[in-house]
Amino acid sequence: MTFEDACHGTVREVLARECGDFLVRRSDGVVAYQLAVVVDDAEMGVTQVVRGRDLLGSTARQIYLQGLLGHPTPRYAHVPLLVAADGRRLSKRDRDLDLGAIRARGERPGQVVGRLARLAGLAETGEEVSADRLVERFSWDYLRQNPDDVTVGRNFLPAGLSY
Repeated sequence: MTFEDACHGTVREVLARECGDFLVRRSDGVVAYQLAVVVDDAEMGVTQVVRGRDLLGSTARQIYLQGLLGHPTPRYAHVPLLVAADGRRLSKRDRDLDLGAIRARGERPGQVVGRLARLAGLAETGEEVSADRLVERFSWDYLRQNPDDVTVGRNFLPAGLSY
């Protein structure tokens, strides 16, 4: 399978060698992720999928299933993740960079969005910005040039917070 990713360019995967057979239905009868997202995206008319870089490896399987089911293939973009200094992916489940805690410390939404936008090359250091203002600044070019995960150090957080 070969596809173009907006951040990673041409991606090639030989399914038989790199993943082999994969589940489309679990032993408990639940439809597996790969099939579920393919059908859901097709039913909703999704034309572009933007998700974290950690899911890049699933895309070839999904394109394969789309072909088998006669569904169109959306365009894909797999964006960098925020990771801790130890390389661990930050997650809501682990309450990493908990927005409630950040807001409770007095951070304004524009500060948090501005800090995140800076990591994506969309804002200057210290700039407060709203999400709607970022739309006009967005370009895939920066992410294509910087596709690697972003390590978020403690200086990203307000004083006293940790992850």
